[in-house]
Amino acid sequence: MRDIVVHSPDYRTLHDSVRYAAQLAASIQASLTGLFIAPSSATPHGPARLAAEMAAYAQDNLQQAMLAGRDFATWAGQLGVGRTLWQVAIGQASDALAMIGDWHDLVILQGRSLRSFAAESLVAEVVLSGAACIAVPDANYAPGRVVHAMVAWNGSAASSRALHAAVPLLKIAKVVSLLQQNPARSVGNAPDALAHLRRHGVPVAAIETVTGAEEEASEQVLAYARDTRADLIVMGASGRRRPGETSLGSTTRAVLARSQLPVLLKG
Repeated sequence: MRDIVVHSPDYRTLHDSVRYAAQLAASIQASLTGLFIAPSSATPHGPARLAAEMAAYAQDNLQQAMLAGRDFATWAGQLGVGRTLWQVAIGQASDALAMIGDWHDLVILQGRSLRSFAAESLVAEVVLSGAACIAVPDANYAPGRVVHAMVAWNGSAASSRALHAAVPLLKIAKVVSLLQQNPARSVGNAPDALAHLRRHGVPVAAIETVTGAEEEASEQVLAYARDTRADLIVMGASGRRRPGETSLGSTTRAVLARSQLPVLLKG
């Protein structure tokens, strides 16, 4: 995992998710791209003078955002990041992140608590576009490095993709736990998660079984992560991505809405 991109909602103040991304990039010696996305500026209605003033303000704001790259590089360097890049995009955040995600191994987002539709929609769009994503909650207490990772695997294609995408992080973790769904409920012909981890040199310290489904399963995932003091949850993301409609599955939403630690997702 060599290239990480983090969405910075503001170029003036770097949120906790940006700090988490920088600490993680430093811990695995990855490059870090900071991405600020400015909204598209539509032609305002009203007097020509007002329209001109608004256009000038938008242009100045964009210029200031571009200049913020120097401060970002200095700040990230102080945290130990060796290679940085600052990019400014204009338009829909979901489109910009989906595009830049194609050129990075990992996308990091401010997950909040997913109580707002906008936050949930952005995470859903990025994850279901195929990118590996870490959603960092507002209440995050985990450091920007992986000490104890917990893999939640249910035999689905998404959970297998998430597990494989997380292998570079799991290999440097001090402790890795595997929380797997009851084999009787797993998808037929699914690969063996434990064998895959061991084949990649990931030592699994503990293996537990999830017996419930959907909301009950999410409760067990969160409880296990809390009880074992994990600092990262790895899981597949279920959901639907259609024109004009993108939504996460109930289990994914439940974990993201209540988790107080970062969650690595892949659809």
